[in-house]
Amino acid sequence: MTAIDYSSLSINYAKKIKDKFGLKTDFYCANVYDLSYLNLGEFDLIYTSYGVIVWLQDLSLWAKTISSHLKLGGDFIIVDEHPFARMFSNPNQDNTPYNSKDIFINTSSGEPIKANYKYSYANRDSVVTNQEQYIWFHSISEIITSLINENLHLTVFKEFDKSFYKAFSQLSKNEEGWWCFDNKMSSIPLMFLLHAQKY
Repeated sequence: MTAIDYSSLSINYAKKIKDKFGLKTDFYCANVYDLSYLNLGEFDLIYTSYGVIVWLQDLSLWAKTISSHLKLGGDFIIVDEHPFARMFSNPNQDNTPYNSKDIFINTSSGEPIKANYKYSYANRDSVVTNQEQYIWFHSISEIITSLINENLHLTVFKEFDKSFYKAFSQLSKNEEGWWCFDNKMSSIPLMFLLHAQKY
């Protein structure tokens, strides 16, 4: 197994876990756009999840990188926050209340959105030191089309009414650990799963 992350702190922590449990994993600190310089070869499966898409400016280059590192017949899987839900998320307020009348993100500009979140989705109790950040909004159609253009054929697409973090103030954690709307509220898709194969 090979794992990539652009955070050197995350990579160093992952290496400690690897050494502790004797895992056979290679970790690289790299930008996803620069993977070709590592000469990693091709893989049977490429998997990415939870909070990746918003940090990527160019999905065409992202999809090209995936395709170039995937064997013929190989699988690509992504699980992430649903772009539709993110449209209603205030980039300057943590756990913003969901309101179908409030749309905060321009889906067609292609420009980064300045956000100032106080907390990370990974830890709701610890205040983030550097709160100013820039994210990119990508629609579902852009995500799918970028992959199709690189010979990746969509085999599965699912939407879920649950989230891996408290994206809206009305969400509460269920018995399985997912964040969901109260039963009295009509939900919107909060996450999606996409599976594609290279032909």
